[in-house]
Amino acid sequence: MRRPRELRWTDVWLTYERAGVQALVVVGLIAFLTGLIMAFQAAPPLREFGVDIYVVNLVSLAMLRELGPIMTAIVLAGRSGSAFAAEIGTMKVNEEINALTTMGLDPVRFLVAPRVLAGVLVTPVLTIYADLVGVGGGLA
Repeated sequence: MRRPRELRWTDVWLTYERAGVQALVVVGLIAFLTGLIMAFQAAPPLREFGVDIYVVNLVSLAMLRELGPIMTAIVLAGRSGSAFAAEIGTMKVNEEINALTTMGLDPVRFLVAPRVLAGVLVTPVLTIYADLVGVGGGLA
């Protein structure tokens, strides 16, 4: 990060697309169902006490504060993180990492840095998306 000119920005954006854009469907589905189920399960007990108006508050606060970020992080770690690990592991087995070292390239800066930076950049965007979709699921 101290030398941003040496970072391969094309790889960062390609990884951003793989980690983020392709995860939209999974994150959206999980967030929508979480909001929907939370509203569905909370409405009858709150109706018994006459405070069913607070279902909206429950779903929105739970999704925005806790469940949206947690679900997004779990999906990114499980889906994208495991894909990154498998890809780098395959490169290690095929001795592509040794080839990078032989050519004088740093494998960490060449392979790891773009993936970490893309993950850091895509996490807030996916979290906001999950929050909105989760509240929409509660609305449904």
